[in-house]
Amino acid sequence: RAAAAGAAPGATASVGAAAAALVRTLEHLHADRGLDIRSAVADPDVVRVQREDLEEMLGNLLDNACKWTRTRVAVDSRAAGDQVEILVEDDGPGVAPSMLEQVLQRGVRADEAAPGSGFGLAIVRDLADLYGGSITLENRPAGGLEARLRLPSAR
Repeated sequence: RAAAAGAAPGATASVGAAAAALVRTLEHLHADRGLDIRSAVADPDVVRVQREDLEEMLGNLLDNACKWTRTRVAVDSRAAGDQVEILVEDDGPGVAPSMLEQVLQRGVRADEAAPGSGFGLAIVRDLADLYGGSITLENRPAGGLEARLRLPSAR
């Protein structure tokens, strides 16, 4: 859809609005697990991306974090030059270092025993690339995974 729209020149989306809506949805979906899902996204962070595509990227990252976390998921954002950096962190087991790049490929999953198609992170990568952004994954020193999504700022 995004490619067909030519990555929607002129489109903008609020990272804070998207994160707040997704956090509410995921809190409801994972209510039985008692997860602490928090958003500390700065309201002024706006990206040059169609709203639906931002929601797709952020939704996939947050859904993965909720799937693998033990207790806590956090989403934050900050200005990074001419981009906005969106961080999604969890306190789960992380990903084997040898798999950090591979799980961004279509159909590759870190744990074949867990449910999933292996397309979520690849979709995030493809959409980020389409808009001139990027996605990186990194294991956190305290445990868990940090996904760092960079998208062009609309400010």
